[in-house]
Amino acid sequence: MMPESFLDSFDFSKDLSLYIHVPFCISKCDYCAFYSVPCLSDDVLDAYTARLVSEIDAVSRRMEGRPFVTAFIGGGNPGCLGPVRLGRIVQAVCANGRPSEFSTEMNPESLYEDYFPLFDGALTRLSMGVQSLDPAALRFLGRNADLDRTRRGLELSQKLKAFSGCDLSYDMITCLGDWHDELSDIKAITSGYPSDHLSVYALTLEEGTPLWRRNPDLPDTDRQYEILKEIWDYLEAKGFEHYEVSNFAMHGFRCEHNCRYWAYRQYMGLGPGAASTAFSEDGRVSRISFRQSASAYVGGGLFEGFDREVLSSKEACEELVLMGMRYKGGLDLSRAEEFSGVSVGRAIDPGFVSTLGGFHLEGGSLVPDDDGLMVADAAASTLLDLLY
Repeated sequence: MMPESFLDSFDFSKDLSLYIHVPFCISKCDYCAFYSVPCLSDDVLDAYTARLVSEIDAVSRRMEGRPFVTAFIGGGNPGCLGPVRLGRIVQAVCANGRPSEFSTEMNPESLYEDYFPLFDGALTRLSMGVQSLDPAALRFLGRNADLDRTRRGLELSQKLKAFSGCDLSYDMITCLGDWHDELSDIKAITSGYPSDHLSVYALTLEEGTPLWRRNPDLPDTDRQYEILKEIWDYLEAKGFEHYEVSNFAMHGFRCEHNCRYWAYRQYMGLGPGAASTAFSEDGRVSRISFRQSASAYVGGGLFEGFDREVLSSKEACEELVLMGMRYKGGLDLSRAEEFSGVSVGRAIDPGFVSTLGGFHLEGGSLVPDDDGLMVADAAASTLLDLLY
């Protein structure tokens, strides 16, 4: 597929979010199924950064002076690049102005004060993969940072917030087994390290990972429900808004970049393994992904090495529904009608909504409460059966 067809898939008259994938890690965690490779030589990291910056520059030119509405640098671990390379990427993203929200992920062991200047006028949000403050859980998950290094990174993140005023988000993993005190772990992070945002994920065994091969005894569905409900209730009592299945924010601190995913808005992904949802000027929706090969990405030309699938209206509607019903921004019913061709307003009456359990109609959207978030996928399937 010709590289220029990548850019031609997007409607640059619409708001555009940018996701940048940094596939490098110090070591891969035992539970992780995302594409990543070990940190490579300086020459490879330099070449990776150079291609990425060139692609960002080309996209910025197509935007005719408008900034990205949001941007997110994820991984892997962007900290593997070092502050100079990461700074070049940050500078390229801000060429047309700073996005309204500009986040980077960083593992605790990789954060140093050398990164702080990037948050002074450019990056607005740090998302740190903590996962646990229980040393036994860190070993169980195969994390490369022990508790001491995890706490050092957390303390530096608190110092960074005082220095720059940036937003802080911490990721935690729960539902590890009966041996693990799930709620105490969440209490430890909220009491010891205040943040604006928490992502709390139930551990799943991803096929092919070391943890999957070990096949530990994880909580069953009923026990997971009990654990998650206890954590959700605790966090909401602490002032966090539960706004997506796994995400909690203080008022005004939702991750706007991820909200655009869940609302099924246009975003571009750059880097090996990165995905995009593109809305072209003629209304077609495309799912695009770069192939998972850091070496091919480093050695390739601009926008080479991607696959593109044009979605049918039904496929696009399915994605819209599946994402919208797990997010308290709600499913926009007018967009569901646009994609499906079904008069959604007549199909989705209060009687039908009551059968879903945990959803209500609000301002033209179908919105879940906490009970709805627990059954979001099943409810989406029920709705799609109605539409098709």
